[in-house]
Amino acid sequence: MPQTFEQAELKFLYPENWNIIEQQTAPSVCQSVALQNEGTIQWSVYRYDDQMDTEELIRQAVRAIHAEYEEHEETTSYQINIGDEELVGIRIFFNYLDFILCMTAVTIFKNDATYLFVVQAESREYDENEIIFRALATSLLNNA
Repeated sequence: MPQTFEQAELKFLYPENWNIIEQQTAPSVCQSVALQNEGTIQWSVYRYDDQMDTEELIRQAVRAIHAEYEEHEETTSYQINIGDEELVGIRIFFNYLDFILCMTAVTIFKNDATYLFVVQAESREYDENEIIFRALATSLLNNA
């Protein structure tokens, strides 16, 4: 049975075996929530009031990965479709210990707010769970 996250302007369904590991629902800069499964997946969403510079949001996510991990390979663009909506951003692969990790950061402007979705996981686990990432984003955007 899925669980429901509903705080401030963020509302979505998420898998019952995932945990909320961080949340910021005061509208100081943005509202955010991060979820983690029992494996390597961390899924986060950030909601900013108004139109933000989405390219700068993506650059900030990339800088964070570059600062933390030395070996990485970038894909210049990455997009996913959620219904009729197109989310655009970047996909990065990087090494950590004996793992190849994948991180995606995509943005969309909808209903007077900018959303940044960031997903990080071991590459095989990422591929196996990509449908869940889409379902999380779909649930959130349908409630936006």
